[in-house]
Amino acid sequence: MNLNYSIDQTNNGVQVLKVKDLLSEHANKEILAAAQQQIDKGYTRFVVDLSQIRYMNSVGLNFLIMLRARSQEEGGDIAVANASNMVLDLLEMTKLKPIFRLEPTVEDATLAVAS
Repeated sequence: MNLNYSIDQTNNGVQVLKVKDLLSEHANKEILAAAQQQIDKGYTRFVVDLSQIRYMNSVGLNFLIMLRARSQEEGGDIAVANASNMVLDLLEMTKLKPIFRLEPTVEDATLAVAS
């Protein structure tokens, strides 16, 4: 069991990635490696559940950008669920908000990337 993240698969093949730490570059590399294993198995649609993340820095932004790029390279996509106001403000400030599907719940995010 990993303390920084968990990955669960929905019935329609969407990978729900629940992250607990996006401030550490080491943790982010570990999470990206786990996501890449799923991509290599053909699972390219992800929901990133940020319900346990109050804020993030540039390391967390880089994680989201890298996961999006890797997923889309293989024909998939990602959606971000449960982003805090601080995270939404950071995405707005960095002008990255338009490139992400931002949804209020994991269920909504799952539906967004499943279609």
